[in-house]
Amino acid sequence: MLKRDRIFIFKIIAVVCTTVLCLVQLIHIRNIYKLEEKVYNIDEKKILKTAYEESIVNDKVFRGAVKIIDTILYREFPELERLATSNTDAFKNHAARLCDTLFKALNKANNMDAFLDSVKKANNIDAAINYALFVEHFAIATEPNHYYTLFSSNEADYKTSVPYVVNHGAKIGGTLTSYNPQTLTSALKVSAPSARSYRMNFALYCDRTDRLQQIVYKTLPQTLLSVFSIVAILTIFFLTFANWIRQKKASEMKSDFINTISHEFQTPLTTIIIANKTIENENQAIRSEKLDSLYNIIKRQTERLTILMQQVIETGGEKPIKLVMEKHVINNELEEIISDYRINLDLANTKISFTPKTNEDAVLLDKLHFTSIILNILDNSVKYNHKTVKDIAVTTYAKNSQTLAISIKDNGDGMSNKVKRKMFFKFYRNPSLVSSNAPGIGLGLYHTKQCLDAHGWNYEVMSKEQVGTEFIIYIPLIIEQA
Repeated sequence: MLKRDRIFIFKIIAVVCTTVLCLVQLIHIRNIYKLEEKVYNIDEKKILKTAYEESIVNDKVFRGAVKIIDTILYREFPELERLATSNTDAFKNHAARLCDTLFKALNKANNMDAFLDSVKKANNIDAAINYALFVEHFAIATEPNHYYTLFSSNEADYKTSVPYVVNHGAKIGGTLTSYNPQTLTSALKVSAPSARSYRMNFALYCDRTDRLQQIVYKTLPQTLLSVFSIVAILTIFFLTFANWIRQKKASEMKSDFINTISHEFQTPLTTIIIANKTIENENQAIRSEKLDSLYNIIKRQTERLTILMQQVIETGGEKPIKLVMEKHVINNELEEIISDYRINLDLANTKISFTPKTNEDAVLLDKLHFTSIILNILDNSVKYNHKTVKDIAVTTYAKNSQTLAISIKDNGDGMSNKVKRKMFFKFYRNPSLVSSNAPGIGLGLYHTKQCLDAHGWNYEVMSKEQVGTEFIIYIPLIIEQA
């Protein structure tokens, strides 16, 4: 139940992280779009702005508009002036009628299409451009700088014969429908400080007809890169998660197999041990040296098999190695281990010598794991040796008054620095041994290092290709108190 909960939590975290990543990417794409929209078509806008404002230096709204405005306004100016000071409601009604007449006249006389075509031709602009021309504010001055508003774009519902857009005003001409800061080309306020004058605000909005497509096209690389990144991350995550699930199942199967096989091995091992004990008891009466030798071999090999099973359990389960530390005489233990190991060798081409060079050899160790250490090193000395005569020399000597050294030296293939760095990795095998189909799964030296570390012993490995390898283990001596 706990494992399922952990997997569910991992999935939730993954979904949340993915959602956050997608949101961040979407925000990033939106910001890029806004930036491109803000700066889009800025050169064309500058050209249109300059040309438009130069064309109406002595005019308003568009070329010839000032004559229309003056003709309509000034014939009504006396009445507007009178109503402005005497009847506010009548002034508003009269102003509305006047502005409607004015806007219709301006709309009818609008010549911005021809003007824009001429500007595009003069500046080699090929894009189709839409525009919208607005009158935003219109007021008269009965006295210097004293204005009465005839029209304002901030009215919510203004009735006029031309299109009206709140906050933009009366639309004099054009088909553009987007009136935002990005499309605003020119906004002008024209006024005179004298009496019986007027003030007018008007604005020109211009934009390309393919604006959206062009902006999307410009932001497409960043968008595709973001989408690709999200898809790649999601793919890597799902592959990693699926691989983790497979490895988890494989690990559970491995643990179940190890537990099962160790249990199954325990029964025949127990039977062999009991049978061997029976042989020992029978031998008490027969007194056969040959039978006694066979009994000792069987005993040691069953202990060896027990060690191997323990090694499989410890390396497979990744549990800390538990030691049973007892006092042992190293020289005697090595003599016994090497004697048993010789039984499995072809003595015609393999020579194993043991030379004790010190009598101070009492140490604390776990016998099972110590035997495993020595046998694993000896196995590698034989496997990684393709010489005609394999020569392995085991020597003990005193490194100093407190430390015993065990040297296991061979004349084998030796190791490169790359192999030496990886020799203790779990499941790692020298490529030369793999190519020769020699048996092994790469756990021997891994387990050896685990046992050395568990004992707290120092060690060093010296190796040279085609010359051989020397493995030295340093073990603290038991110092007898005088």
